[in-house]
Amino acid sequence: MSFLRVEEDGAVVTVTIDRPEQHNAINFAMWRELGSILDDLAQEARRYDGLRVVILRGEGGRAFSAGSDLKEFATMTIDEVRRCFLTMEQTISKVERLPYPVVAAIGGYALGSAFELACACDLQVASERAQVGMPVARLGIMLSPEFTKRLVALMGPNQAKDLLFTGRLLNAAEARALGLVTHVVPHEEVDPFARRLAETMAALSPSSIRAAKRSVLLSQPAPPPDPAGEPVPYYIDEDDFREGVQAFLERRAPRFRRPAPPRKEEG
Repeated sequence: MSFLRVEEDGAVVTVTIDRPEQHNAINFAMWRELGSILDDLAQEARRYDGLRVVILRGEGGRAFSAGSDLKEFATMTIDEVRRCFLTMEQTISKVERLPYPVVAAIGGYALGSAFELACACDLQVASERAQVGMPVARLGIMLSPEFTKRLVALMGPNQAKDLLFTGRLLNAAEARALGLVTHVVPHEEVDPFARRLAETMAALSPSSIRAAKRSVLLSQPAPPPDPAGEPVPYYIDEDDFREGVQAFLERRAPRFRRPAPPRKEEG
């Protein structure tokens, strides 16, 4: 069963995460499918002839997406989780490389990997009820340099560290003040406003907009190599990850173990 819906209306294609009973949580299969959809859009397949703008939204009005499906993570091996994270990062990067503007219509929560997905979009229209954040420190997940680059580019290093170190959620007004969303509108106006914004861009020169998107992307610095030599895009501390996911599912505070002390340099 597909939990993604693609609708073409003139020059605008809307991709909907359609799993409202799970707050639009995104599982491994959905990340792969979304990547395939983005590949089709990038190749300007015949069924998307005349495409100018893409809208990405969540069904139901309560959440853009609550992020990755933690219930699925609880059943995966660590290698499977790593593959899921890698696929997720590849899919999110495709949003950035898509030659058309992508508008995120955030009608509620956008958390974790879904927050990363929204940040990769070119513009974000958020409900006044929306909350966004990256509470991964509660789950023992280490962020990839690519995501950190996105976050720092939008809000600066100090604010990014505050958000990541505390795991706190931001309301729509805070998110806009920090540059994480571009528009805040009444809840019932999220989809209509995103549509009007898309139609405004669709009426302009597609070559000019495509060049502008590419220029902005190229202006962003690449993430530096990891000085610790950890594998990228994700390193997972298995004990912390298992405890964080289990605590979330059991609705309790996680009990993380004390980290091992750093090793002394030999010689």
